[in-house]
Amino acid sequence: MKRILLILAIVLLPLLTGCEKERVDYGGERRPISFSSLILTETKAFKPNDPTVLISVGNQAGVFGTRVVADVSEEVFYNRILKCDAVPDPLTMDEPYSSIWNYSPLKYWEDTGNYYFTAVFPYATDNARVDNTYYLNVSYLAGSNNDLMVARAYQNAAVSKDPVNLTFKHATAAVRFLFGKSSSSASDSYALTGFQLESLASAGTLKVITRISDASENVINLADWSRGALSTLASWNADVVGDRKAVPHPADPDDPDDYLEMGWYYMVPQQLNADSAVTFSVAYNDEDPVETTLNISNRDGTPGLDTWHPNCVYNYYITLTKSGLELTVKTVPWDKVDVTTESIMFEG
Repeated sequence: MKRILLILAIVLLPLLTGCEKERVDYGGERRPISFSSLILTETKAFKPNDPTVLISVGNQAGVFGTRVVADVSEEVFYNRILKCDAVPDPLTMDEPYSSIWNYSPLKYWEDTGNYYFTAVFPYATDNARVDNTYYLNVSYLAGSNNDLMVARAYQNAAVSKDPVNLTFKHATAAVRFLFGKSSSSASDSYALTGFQLESLASAGTLKVITRISDASENVINLADWSRGALSTLASWNADVVGDRKAVPHPADPDDPDDYLEMGWYYMVPQQLNADSAVTFSVAYNDEDPVETTLNISNRDGTPGLDTWHPNCVYNYYITLTKSGLELTVKTVPWDKVDVTTESIMFEG
């Protein structure tokens, strides 16, 4: 069995501590507030791995920010648009995921004050707000299939006016279902003809405090989410025979690339219930499709598999056999054992 190799890379330092770009000297004048952002991507198929989800010309994030002096709060940004204007950065053309982000009008550092920043991707005008208790509230629909990401940061202007390092965290859970057949014989043919997820929260609201002063506090938990009504999601059916999806035999049962994939689905983090299920239909050797419903809550009594947590990835392996099927669930934190892209520069 081949071993899947996960490559590790070192996170590049923010702009003013690195050597990729020159430091800007403002000659003692007020300096504009800018942001350095780090985004994580995965080189193997255990996790969603498309860096262009964020790093693409025209993409927009929203940033909120306040300055606090002697317990008096001053609003600096309120859902200000940060727009991606260039990929790659013209100064680093050899780094394909370097980029330039801008906002207008510029905001400038004061000499003192505690600054708190929160950024949300993707940007939206009507589903993200900061309330009068300094909590960020973001509404989310699973059907939108957006990779909702949130970053929070703190900086004391008296200590540093360097670009603010925004480290984005995935706020949803990434879920997919992988279909394979146990037989390697061409005479055992399986085709997926229908698929849907049932009794799951299709909407939710994320609520997290915006004022954190330590990077270790930049964590999103299940308790930060409230969930809406349960419904059916990701419904698909093959209308004609030609739309059916052939189920392969995985040469390596541990390699997701060897399976038929249904997903990724970015889901509202939630505790699964007794009715949470995947329903699918399969045609064997061109016979009439047979429908199966599998409960996915606490499958086979395995501890910890009754909940989809934020910033976690869930792979459900479904192996079809003549006598039935086998279901294996594998989960991994989204931000672990990852390769990172080049630093992304948010510039004023």
